[in-house]
Amino acid sequence: MDHPWSSQQFRDGARAAGRGETVIAAAEAAAAAIKRVHPDLPVILTLKHLAHLSGVPVDDLQIVIFRQEDPYRVFRVKKRGTPNSIAAPPRRFRTICVPSVTIMRVQRWIAQNVLNVIAPHPASFAFAPKRDLVGAARKHLEAKWLVKMDVRHFFESISERQVYFVFRSLGYGALLSFQLARLCTRRSKHLTFDPRISRGRGKSGLPYRRLVQGALPQGAPTSPMLANLVMRKFDERVEKLASQAGWTYTRYADDLAFSRRDQSDRDTAIQLTRQIERELGREGLKNNRLKTSIAPPGSRKIVLGLLVDREKPRLTREFRDNIETHLYALLSPKIGVSKHLAKRGFASTIGMRRHIEGLIAFAHQVDKMYGAALYQSLNSIDWNS
Repeated sequence: MDHPWSSQQFRDGARAAGRGETVIAAAEAAAAAIKRVHPDLPVILTLKHLAHLSGVPVDDLQIVIFRQEDPYRVFRVKKRGTPNSIAAPPRRFRTICVPSVTIMRVQRWIAQNVLNVIAPHPASFAFAPKRDLVGAARKHLEAKWLVKMDVRHFFESISERQVYFVFRSLGYGALLSFQLARLCTRRSKHLTFDPRISRGRGKSGLPYRRLVQGALPQGAPTSPMLANLVMRKFDERVEKLASQAGWTYTRYADDLAFSRRDQSDRDTAIQLTRQIERELGREGLKNNRLKTSIAPPGSRKIVLGLLVDREKPRLTREFRDNIETHLYALLSPKIGVSKHLAKRGFASTIGMRRHIEGLIAFAHQVDKMYGAALYQSLNSIDWNS
């Protein structure tokens, strides 16, 4: 979305409103700093200005900024376990934080008008226009060696301080960047500062010294794009490191993948994982070692659920079996929708239908002929059975 800015129009309006020349000059300088970063970024001068642009009362924003209330509805959903891992822990839960209506509104405005303007690093494939899971998998086609790593507690480990620096990098003032960071984070009980990186004011102009601070809430519309922008420097360093060592690198949110088409060895792959762990540590992140895997020549190469050992990405046999089992049960006169719904534990028929439609849409994206056959079967289901 374009956000044109006219200094002359602003100056005329400000003078008509009785603003002094010093205030007008400061506002123009702030606007120029934002537009230098990207011409499509909106000029936001103060919290009241943000409230006006987003249509949210400023008092509602201040309550969140001062942490007077927690505007999030928090619940847990089950995580998928780590497949084929003897050391995998029991199935755990993911914490989802859904903001209130007013905070959701301002976060959506920030996401659409501010964060969506800045593209993430080319190695990042999640939460970005024209980039997706299949695109990430294609980067690793015909891999002989594949290394996969996972960032532990990805969103919850990205701090308010890091978010503040994202907004500062976009040209917004120190106070406003602090306020924006507060609006996009939630107070975290477990996230603390590394004193080596939190002392003093530095060039930011704003100190962060408290031991407890906010973190990105998983469920806020701003969190995915903020995570990408926080990770941009990491992506730059890791892509350079990987490329120099002969590896191709992609990141899909918290999933890191490295592949190569030439010969290598396990020691080289292990050395790579150690280097990446050090880079994660520089960002205050940790590798989930239980999910680190090294696939040598002759083993299956799966990136984000897709086989990548040939010239085209392919669906796994497990994925196909899952969809085909759903369709068989739903089309079977002995089972049907009601019995399958109860057996699989879905909350509603519409929820089950949307889930299966999502699986088929993904299958069609990867294999159009196979996906077309699945859609034909889906259209034959009597959802009242």
